Amino acid sequence: MAQQPAVQFNNISKYYLLGSRRAHMRYLLPEFLQGKRLAPSMVADERITNDHNILWALRNVSFDVRRGEVMGLIGPNGAGKTTALSLLAGIISPSDGEITVRGRIGALIKLGAGFHPDLTGRENVYLNGSILGLPKTKIDRLYDDIVQFAELEDFMETPVKRYSSGMYVRLGFSVAVHTDPEVLLVDEVLSVGDVSFQSRCLNKIGEIREAGTTVVFVSHNMHHVSSFCDRVAYMKQGAIQLIGTPGEALAAYTNDMMQQQDNQHIEDGSNMNEVNGSGRMIMTDISFLNEHGQSVDQIRYNEPLTVRVAYKTNEPVENPLLDLVIRDTTRGNMFQATNRDFAVEFGPIGRTGYIDITFERMPVNNQVLNFFFTLWNSTHTERFDWKRFIKLRVVGKPTSSGRFLFDCDWRNVPETEAVNV
Repeated sequence: MAQQPAVQFNNISKYYLLGSRRAHMRYLLPEFLQGKRLAPSMVADERITNDHNILWALRNVSFDVRRGEVMGLIGPNGAGKTTALSLLAGIISPSDGEITVRGRIGALIKLGAGFHPDLTGRENVYLNGSILGLPKTKIDRLYDDIVQFAELEDFMETPVKRYSSGMYVRLGFSVAVHTDPEVLLVDEVLSVGDVSFQSRCLNKIGEIREAGTTVVFVSHNMHHVSSFCDRVAYMKQGAIQLIGTPGEALAAYTNDMMQQQDNQHIEDGSNMNEVNGSGRMIMTDISFLNEHGQSVDQIRYNEPLTVRVAYKTNEPVENPLLDLVIRDTTRGNMFQATNRDFAVEFGPIGRTGYIDITFERMPVNNQVLNFFFTLWNSTHTERFDWKRFIKLRVVGKPTSSGRFLFDCDWRNVPETEAVNV
């Protein structure tokens, strides 16, 4: 007989009413105290047909998580990832569908969730343990390990309302992983901790994964998702787009994000028919060429690239300067130089021609690059023309979250072979 999944999310929908007075205690309580009879529609959601008043956090979402599996949930903000975890934890209820979780749950979803701010750290440990169904004798045995992992030995008699966000996370995570959960739910809240604590958390997740605990893991860190997850669900706008291996899901997510960046509406100065300067020398076309000389709008990381600028002059021009700036989508400069920075002088310029800028390779990872070009006279005092926001997509490795991918060799060197410097 096949083993039942640890988690079953069956056709789940969750919506919130926008601008509705119904079920708000501030409106219901005065009417109740005045002896007014509350209509059922005031205290319970009825079938809603006007989507203008609804925010669908999740809509018809289904997935299973096998016992001992680490399932990742990825997607942009507002995709429904945290809503899914909150539903699994029982913090909120679905509007439709059925959720089944087999096993005791440990959850780290919201900062300070499950803590009473007026209770001390010690009291909250026992409160959380009892909520999870652990007897006091077992919490007594686990207490020292929980405190030691959280590194809060000096603060356990302090009310948690005086804790910093990092202290909240340390204690919350420590309680969640030390109370022997059979299903662990972890949200991006781990990003609040410092680097050292994040590393210990990830190591701990690895340990409980090896012990057979089921984990549902939400993160924007693609490296963590790739390293820890067996399968990944890519979510967008409250729906599942794809469930597959980490590589498959991350590739789909990255491609969508790049496409979104590519389609963003920005002020564009790339109209080749428009002159933005004195016009003595103008750019008539800009293209990107791959290693075969073909015009492209996308390359892969570490592939060679030639940027070709077609020009036309209306009168003789001597030693012009071409200023090239490459920026990412946040408008941060990634490269800026003129031909003179590379000890190149163009000399007298003919009526028409091309300026080629060749990069042996582009070690850029999953970026939409914006190219900016400005033509100047030789003394950098007269601007002939400029063109802005010429876009090129560079597709990298979906499992890497860095902006650059540099060539490097990785090898193990036994001490006996190491060369002393």
